[in-house]
Amino acid sequence: MTRWIALSDQTTPPAGPDQGVLPRGLLVLEIDLPLAGAAVLLDLRAGAGEGEVALSLFHDLGAGIALLHRQGGQVLRHVLPGPLPQRRGVARLSFGWDVAARRWSLALEQEGRRVAAEGTQALPLRWDDVQALCAGGPGVMRHPAVLWFGVTEGAALPGPLAWLGMMTPVETPRGVVTAGALKPGDRVMTRDNGAVPVLGVTRLPVPSRGSLAPIRLRAPYWGETGDILVSPDQAVGVAGPEAEYLFGDEEVLVLARHLADGQMAVADSRRAVAMGVVLDLGTAELIMADSCVLATAGPAGQPCGRRVLDAYEAQSLRASLLRSQRRAV
Repeated sequence: MTRWIALSDQTTPPAGPDQGVLPRGLLVLEIDLPLAGAAVLLDLRAGAGEGEVALSLFHDLGAGIALLHRQGGQVLRHVLPGPLPQRRGVARLSFGWDVAARRWSLALEQEGRRVAAEGTQALPLRWDDVQALCAGGPGVMRHPAVLWFGVTEGAALPGPLAWLGMMTPVETPRGVVTAGALKPGDRVMTRDNGAVPVLGVTRLPVPSRGSLAPIRLRAPYWGETGDILVSPDQAVGVAGPEAEYLFGDEEVLVLARHLADGQMAVADSRRAVAMGVVLDLGTAELIMADSCVLATAGPAGQPCGRRVLDAYEAQSLRASLLRSQRRAV
């Protein structure tokens, strides 16, 4: 599982490299566009003379994106030529580097459109500089449009990941237990196989803004007694006449991000970083959380045997659910 080793707004990064430098990795930012004119997105200045370090990221809709990286007497400039996407909304910017392979890349993605550039020669990022960027403070400047940023040691962004909020109530044979309190050996109640043992529990710090903001499934539409916090990639079970009428299935799965309508489910970006809980039950299962059905993945992402709706299919189901819930409420 690819993980974030550093996230913005954290004074103590979740993990670190074995050495003091990162010879290979990926820096990812999400930006709220459009920006008025040219802007400095991130800027780090530290040290002096041979120990001087500078890492500056510039954005200009016409000229493009430039990253200036200085370490002592070495200076490299990486450029993604413009014009850049100008649509209103969240865009994702990524800078990848691999010193051994002599490769770097810059890419900007927004609503399915992607512009990218790559080249040779790259400097490693020092771990101290990554920590300084995340913590902020003297020597660091961050544009208000930067929603969050993070660093991985791999060349790819952490893939879609389903997780539960720490306080998500999970039904067990001994009653309701919050997801954050579960541990290996506990048993949880599932839709298909009754009580199933928990083989592993992984707690991950994850970005909680922009496109990765968690989804709050609101009561009484989903949870009976309170709201339920899940990742945007968490699959939620929907059963009943709406699913059967629209899709011919008694029960379907919908990603939480596709349920967000501002009423039944909302994106929750109140915190910069959230702690997600990933449960390993050995097989794909449907667990019960305050009467809400949530899917857990099996080995290698194995699904639980229900159909997962596409975004456009979820729109019609969401509208039908809202109409029926309004009548019920």
